[in-house]
Formats: sequence, C-alpha cells, structure tokens
Amino acid sequence: MKILSVIPGLTRNPSPPKNWIPAFAGMTVLLLFSFWLMFHTFGYDRKTNSILIASRLWSDFGANIPLIRSFSLGANVDRMLAWKAPDYPIYAGEPIRKHFLFYALVGGLERMGLRIDWALNVPSIAGFFALLLGIYLLAQTLFRSKTVALLSVLFFLCNGSLSFVRYFSEHSIKDLATIREFPAFAPWGPGDITAFWNLNIYTNQRHLAAGFAIGIWFLLWVVRSKKTTLSTILWGIVIGTLPYFHQPMLLIMAILLPYSFLFFPKSRAPLFFIGVIATALIVPQLLIMPKSNALSWYPGYFIHDDLTLSRFGSYWFQNLGLHAILIPLGFLFIPKIAKKTLFPLFIIFLVANLFRFSVEVAASHKFFNFALILGSMISAYVVFSLRKRLKGIISVLLIGILTLSGIIDFFVVKNDARGSVDDADPRVLWIAKNTEPDAIFLNSSFLYHPASIAGRSIFLGWPYFAWSEGYIGNRDQVMNQIYESEDPSVFCPILALDNISYVTVEDTHGDPNLPTIDLDYFQDRFHAAYETKDHTFMIFSTDELCNEI
Repeated sequence: MKILSVIPGLTRNPSPPKNWIPAFAGMTVLLLFSFWLMFHTFGYDRKTNSILIASRLWSDFGANIPLIRSFSLGANVDRMLAWKAPDYPIYAGEPIRKHFLFYALVGGLERMGLRIDWALNVPSIAGFFALLLGIYLLAQTLFRSKTVALLSVLFFLCNGSLSFVRYFSEHSIKDLATIREFPAFAPWGPGDITAFWNLNIYTNQRHLAAGFAIGIWFLLWVVRSKKTTLSTILWGIVIGTLPYFHQPMLLIMAILLPYSFLFFPKSRAPLFFIGVIATALIVPQLLIMPKSNALSWYPGYFIHDDLTLSRFGSYWFQNLGLHAILIPLGFLFIPKIAKKTLFPLFIIFLVANLFRFSVEVAASHKFFNFALILGSMISAYVVFSLRKRLKGIISVLLIGILTLSGIIDFFVVKNDARGSVDDADPRVLWIAKNTEPDAIFLNSSFLYHPASIAGRSIFLGWPYFAWSEGYIGNRDQVMNQIYESEDPSVFCPILALDNISYVTVEDTHGDPNLPTIDLDYFQDRFHAAYETKDHTFMIFSTDELCNEI
C-alpha cells in the first residue's frame, strides 16, 4: 500500500503526497542542467555534417574523438570480441593503458546508428545527473536536511576557490556577459589555483562524473539501503568494471570499501562478498593491462618542488577557499553517522598529497575533486547551522564567498564558442570506404587527423597524450626519419616494422612540431591512392612507396 499510495486512483486517497512535487521539480532542474551542459559543449550540425566542439574541449577531444571512432568505425570492437586488448588509436599498435569502457559504450551506440553527439551526450548526461542526485540524497541522508542537501549540490556546481580575487583584479561584473577565459587555470596559467575546480573538467572528461557517482552512490548504499543479495552482487560487478571504466575511482574504492568494512559492522557480510566479486573481476583486467610504474612518492602535488608547511596551507587555502576552514572545523560538530561516512575524504586528500599515480601529476586532481564533493557536504551543514544560530546575513555571505568563483567559471563555460570538425570531409569518407578498419596511418598532422575521424589508428597523435598515458618511445624522431629521409631503403623497413599501411602527406612548413615534408618528392615519384583537388593532401599506400625494394 505504501507503493500504491503514491499512484493516483489506486487508493482511497487519490492525491499523491505533496512532497513529491518539489522533489520532482528539483530532479527536473538537475536533469535539464545536465542536458544543457553536455549539449552546449558538444553537438552536431546536421546541415554541414560537422561535429561541434567547444573551444575548452578542443584539446582533450583530440584524443576522445579518435577513441570513440576506434570503436564505432575502427577495429577495437572486433579486438574486444576476440578477447584482445583494444589499441590506443593515437599511438597505433599499443594497447590502451587508460580506462576506455565509457568511450567504448559511446562508440557502440554510434555503431548502432545513434549520431555521435547523442551517443556521447546521453551517457554523459546520465553520469552527471546521477552524480548530482547522489550528492543530494547522500547529504540529505547524513544530515536529515533538504537545505543541506541543496547547498551540497550548489557547492559542487560552484567551486569555492579564491579565483574570484584574480577575476576582480582584472575585470568587473559586467564582463561576465562576454568572459571566455577562466580567471585561474594552473598549471597552464599563472598562480596556484588549478584548472580542475570548474565544470570544464566534467565536459572534457565525460566519464568522470559517472565514476564519482559510483563512489557517492556506494556510500549511500552503505548508510541507507537494505542490503539485498541482488544489490550486493550488482555492486561487486560495478566495482569490478572500474579498471576499464575509471581507474582513479578504483583507487578511491580501494579506500572506501575496506574502510566501510571496518566501520560499518552491520554491513560487513555484504561488503565482504562485494570485495570477493570485485576482486575476481579486477584481477584478470589488471593482469591483461600494461604494467605502469607511475606510482611514486611525490608529496605536495603541484608544489612538490616548493613544499613547506606555510606554502602547503597557502596553496590549499587558495584552491579550496573557505572550505579549507569549514571542512576540518565542521567535521567536529557534524552528526555521528556523517562523521563515520565522510571521514574517508581526509584519507583520500592525504594520499593524493603524498603519492603520484600517473606520470602526469595533474591527473591526481580526481582524488581532490572527490574529496571536496564529500567535504562540501560538511561546509553545507556548517552554513546551515550558522543560519539557525546567528543572523541569516552571515550564511548568505558565506554562500556568496563559497560560490562566487564557480559562478564566474559558469559564465566562461556558457560563453564558450564552438569549433567544427568536418565529419563529411572527402578525405575522411575515402579512408572509411577504402581502407581496412585495422589499418595504421603514418600521420602528417596530429589533432583531428582524417584517419582518426574515420576510426583508423595513427602512428602518433599529439605527443602530450602519449606521454600522459605512460607510453615511452621516440616516435616523433621516427616520423622525422620517415618523412625527411626521402629514401625508400631507409623508411620502408620502418613502415614494415610498425605495420603502417598508409602514409599521409601535406604541407607542414611553419609547424615546428611536425616533420618537414617535401610534397614534390612524394607527388613526383609515387602514385597517390588519394589526392585532394588542390593537391595539398595525399595518401600513399605502403605498397606503393616500397614496391621498388
């Protein structure tokens, strides 16, 4: 009857409970915001058949689009069906070192006929909405307050860093209408406040919100849900997918799961079985995945080389703002169940400040982001408690300071312009139609190469991507040797060794990051399998280049 009572017409009282209306309205707002955020930053122009990518996504999506297309148009699905590790499409011939399951799902959806913007945005929306809803429900459960829950969501959406100080030193309120640059963007910009507190990280790293949602909903399950056999099995399976779905979340769960086992004794039996199921799924994945030696002692995160106690305090106060004070102080006064549930945030924060888990230290931002999600619930409780005990103006002031930087950053996302990638480029269409899905191209450009858009693997994408994923090699030097030697006896053995099927040629003069290519040499000596009408881009098969040897 409790279930039926919320359905009009099935009980004596046909009116549903009144409290479902604001709950439904709130969920709708969160869903619509998630929808807007993802489609605003990534779309598709049906008239021109162009992929539309916000400028803030342009760099990261130079790796994401090839990864998606390697599953939708390339050979990675076939590799997986044959129980082989998928290849990294912008470092051809090497297995993927990063988590890829989210983008495999996106590629699968596109492969089944869903347009790429919907194929990417629908899972992105689902993950981001699940995170927002999970934050609300966990905070409401821990603090028994809808206001605290709403503030927790607000503090997540609007970061509390002190980047607004830098903004107002250079701009005024009226500039929000046109601002397109984040006030703080370290380590790629001046100052200490990093680029990882605003919504840009969730539009760039589309799998990130879904990974965080797993951690939040797991904690909610631990403190709230009835522990059924089915839910236990499902959680074991979900956590078991994390090596391929979200590796940082796997490390976080390596903290949350044993912690919950120790401090939630009533849940030990299901948590034990979750651990058994997850371990049985995780170990085979770790054995298959390439080994990484990136884990190292690295105290201080970005200030490792300038680490002192005062520097540490200053750095994190700039990045966390008032959260740096409210979280540790508020933890002393929050309810017991909240203390027990949220304490892991300090463990996660400490571990990320002591170790580096990737060759790229910036990748550790994920641990700090998740810790702050939990910590913001404590800040929300403190602000709410002060409203009850002191004048409301203090709470309003605190909320303003804790959200001002996030509001400014929101306008940067809102005002961002979108560039386009021609999805119907004749070069892309020719490659998709005339080459095998597992063909490897020696690429004459890095980002959004036609072969990448067509789902084929390229020899070397933008070198930063390969370095950040832990690939070690001298492929840039190899590219120079192939393109600049102008001697088949030199470059043909290299092409054969790396299983390169096709070589693209275009004018690279003026770009110091690329080899110098003599178009006339290739055009005069060899027959191109494909050539643009303006003769500025050519594709040569390896067989054609090496048939004289």
